[in-house]
Amino acid sequence: MAPAPGAAPAEPPAAGAAPAEPPAPVVPVEAAAAPAGIEVTVEGNRAPPGSVSLTRRDVRELPGALGDAYRAIEIQPGVTSIASGMPYYYIRGAPPGNIGYFFNGIQVPLLFHVGAGPSVIPAAMVQRVEMHLGPYPADIGRLAGAAIEAESAPPSDVWRGEGSLRFIDLGGVVEGPMDKDTHVLVGGRYAAGAALTSALVPSVDVGYADYQGRMTYRLGPEERFTVFAFGAYDYLASIGKEDGAEVTDVLLDSDFHRLDLRYDRDEAASGARVSSALTLGLDRSRGVGVESAEALKLNARISLARPILKGRALLRLGVDAAVDRYDVTPRSSTSDGAPDDGAPDDGAAGEEDTPAEGPAQLDESFPELFRSRLDLALGAWADALIVLDERSSITPGVRVDHYTSLGKSALAVDPRIVGRFGIGDHVRLIPAFGVASQLPGLAPLPALQIGGIPGGLQRSLQSSFGVEADVGPVNFSASVFRQVTFGLSDPIGTGRGTNLNTERFLTRSLGDTYGLELGARGALRRDMFFLASYTLSRSTRTRGKATIPSAYDRTHVAHLALLYDLGRGWRAGIRHVFYTGFPADEAAPGRSPREHPDRIQPFYRLDMRLSKRWALGARGYLGLVFDVQNATLAKEVFDVSCDGGRCTPRKLGPITMPGLAIEGGF
Repeated sequence: MAPAPGAAPAEPPAAGAAPAEPPAPVVPVEAAAAPAGIEVTVEGNRAPPGSVSLTRRDVRELPGALGDAYRAIEIQPGVTSIASGMPYYYIRGAPPGNIGYFFNGIQVPLLFHVGAGPSVIPAAMVQRVEMHLGPYPADIGRLAGAAIEAESAPPSDVWRGEGSLRFIDLGGVVEGPMDKDTHVLVGGRYAAGAALTSALVPSVDVGYADYQGRMTYRLGPEERFTVFAFGAYDYLASIGKEDGAEVTDVLLDSDFHRLDLRYDRDEAASGARVSSALTLGLDRSRGVGVESAEALKLNARISLARPILKGRALLRLGVDAAVDRYDVTPRSSTSDGAPDDGAPDDGAAGEEDTPAEGPAQLDESFPELFRSRLDLALGAWADALIVLDERSSITPGVRVDHYTSLGKSALAVDPRIVGRFGIGDHVRLIPAFGVASQLPGLAPLPALQIGGIPGGLQRSLQSSFGVEADVGPVNFSASVFRQVTFGLSDPIGTGRGTNLNTERFLTRSLGDTYGLELGARGALRRDMFFLASYTLSRSTRTRGKATIPSAYDRTHVAHLALLYDLGRGWRAGIRHVFYTGFPADEAAPGRSPREHPDRIQPFYRLDMRLSKRWALGARGYLGLVFDVQNATLAKEVFDVSCDGGRCTPRKLGPITMPGLAIEGGF
């Protein structure tokens, strides 16, 4: 687990922003005063160079995002979802096992529920979300891909609450001061309508729940102590028929829990900030690869941020330690079936639906990958934000980590440097370069991680060069990037098919991803806001002398969302999602990899949203929302199965959730 992020440094002011004080490295995050349930803005703080920051205002009305800032990362350049509704991504070619999810510095297996479920943390608790494409700040480590980091809103000085009743679930959050020094928050959500949803969409079985509880106690004018407990449960399965019998394909069955104890001190005189935390965790997974897996987690971290050089730089440093105890129960037999020995594919992939099969047909030695054990990781990091002038800054940093697992150890030293250079008042150049390392990984399923350090660490060279420009109320961005990962562990991206044997998990490859990312967002007019992104990229895997496309290589990925203010409390929006097909080739024994395999058909999805809000008194409101993800009822191909010279797509869904909701708050 990565240590808690320290105080976020102030960046040079954005073009077009209101006049500000001379640059000061430490700038507090302030929430604009607004009635409960209204969007929250952030003043005086920006994402680190090369990262994307999203506030609730950016995404509250985004169709298909269900009001959750976490889901809005799907619309950002460089992001490819494994399948609609799945909480896992490929980001700049990095597989899901190399993507980290954080909330207030606490690493969690996933940030939102499966299907069209909401975030595991209520939107009312989230102030903003940052997506670090890499290289990321030095306080985030042990990842060779990208990081998605959410930050909580500050405690409210008055009692407030938000709640919603949707077609599939109900939930809410209430918070407020118990006295002048104590603040409490409780919340939760339960998929009460999951059974009805599964009945309407018989090919999909889904369920989830979550809870949150937080108490913040002010020890003094500069000190506070916070106790935060939260957790979530998720279940997703695809249901089909085989030989007349119903077959359940469990894709995810897991739960996780966290208890975080945190102390923060902000010294007004010196501008320094000290943060320390101790986190206890429990992760569990069932039925995917093993009979069951459980992980007990202990993470301790401390960080310091302090202005230096007369306030022209901010020095940050920290240390952390993580202890993970895994208890794995392997399956008694390979009940999912034997590996599929498909013949080479000589033609294009077919387009017919096929019965669901097990998510992982495993050989008998597969349980050796996931062994009961005790893992230890120790880390230290430091970086410095150096303000060059009112428009420019550079941030050099370094992170050192030592890993121990199953008697093996490894050391990683990861330097990085990122800059932001203003050209005039409206253009900024953002070069970035860094090294990132992590253990061999799998998809971030709770408690299901490869034991030991077989094949050594994954090491990624991350580089990019970006341009940001403000044209009136519209912000444009463009980046070229290349990310090369040595010793890449990516069993699902190395090939298609159900032949997930031990060799496929242990075999390493050279991952190479490069491309162009374009983005734009802003107001087209006073009553219309838009978000758009396009990614042109190529992601390959090299094993020996053979170089083949990644199984999730999509040449073109495009998103467009239009949000309308219709007046009188009415708002509407549409969102278009399009990406080209991945390679239709299976990783089967004896199959020769192909440099230019056939590809499945492109995928298109339309999301729609219509909402109406009524004010109740000075602070209350009541709203009605109709939000549909995948209104086109499109089935999505998530794998291929090859037999007799023909590869047939395996389709999922359609995963479609009609989100009729009643919202309210005060």
